[in-house]
Amino acid sequence: MPHSESTREFAPETYPPFPDGLPTIELETISLAKILADSDSAEADRVFEICKGRGFFYLELPGCAAGDIIAEGADKVAAVAENVFKLPLEEKMKYRIQGDSLDGYKVAGGTKADRAGTKDTAEFFNLGKNEMIVPDNQMKKPWPDLIMASKPMFKEYVETSHSVGLHILGILAKRLGVDPHEFTIRHRIEEQSNDHIRMTRGPPRETEEMPEIQTPSHTDFGTITLLMNWLGGLQIWSESARKAQLLNHEPDTPGEWLWVKPKKGCAIINLGDAAMKFTNGVLCAGRHRVIPAPGPQGKYPRFSVVYFVRPEDQCIMKQLRAPGIPDGPEEDQDICARDWIKRQAAGLGIEFRHGPQKS
Repeated sequence: MPHSESTREFAPETYPPFPDGLPTIELETISLAKILADSDSAEADRVFEICKGRGFFYLELPGCAAGDIIAEGADKVAAVAENVFKLPLEEKMKYRIQGDSLDGYKVAGGTKADRAGTKDTAEFFNLGKNEMIVPDNQMKKPWPDLIMASKPMFKEYVETSHSVGLHILGILAKRLGVDPHEFTIRHRIEEQSNDHIRMTRGPPRETEEMPEIQTPSHTDFGTITLLMNWLGGLQIWSESARKAQLLNHEPDTPGEWLWVKPKKGCAIINLGDAAMKFTNGVLCAGRHRVIPAPGPQGKYPRFSVVYFVRPEDQCIMKQLRAPGIPDGPEEDQDICARDWIKRQAAGLGIEFRHGPQKS
């Protein structure tokens, strides 16, 4: 049943503005329309320089069909998320993350937010790419009726976000002297992977003290991430780093947490550990975390919609060889992306449970 206007949690038109006076980071803005029209433009050159530096930027969506699908689709995904998260906990737990996949539901408190073992406060639901793009009779898992009813919309969102992610990776490949096909064959949309749409709900702030950790300090363990959010809460570590130290939940260089203002009409793009791995550290996976929104915004639940492009399960996680990538040491042993991602996820305290899933 749809919820009435008075009971809506996801209502961007009612959100107060991001407060002034906080330490923020000024991310650069890249036009999606420009880079789709010309991957050899000065705009694409800027993408490469950003990704060698901090690895985060705003992606301006208006002006092209793909941008419209992402902007409008994210609103629709978040509206579905609101109703999914209002389901009884017992119902949501039927779809919990388990097996060898990150698909499914994670309860609030399911990961550790710091060395002391403080629990995170956000819940999320991962909608697997390989489940959303296939006909219903080819799906391998049960999903809530609310999700199944919107599956065509999720399919379009996956396909468009995946295409945009690969286009950006193609821009980076050319400037590294890598054949863009080398990225494409590691991220084919039809192949099994841990790519997914993540619907997240962070609760309103309980206290004025900072911070309550919704998502702990980390670097993403995929290749490229596309985030849509409407309230503050995302913070980026002020210093760039080339190491992904997931196990200690702490940055590896001195610095401070800086707020990222949501920017209307823009997604936020960042690179993950796999991009850093493939390029031997030429590209940067920026460290970040999520806490409740600041000031008056903190009175609202924080919804976000993320699409993760990750290597295919069978992709061997080795650096690419190219003129723009310095040679690193040979790997002692090959590891496929499926096992590599499981190891990275375990560093964030995400458990892979085995056993039959309830229907």
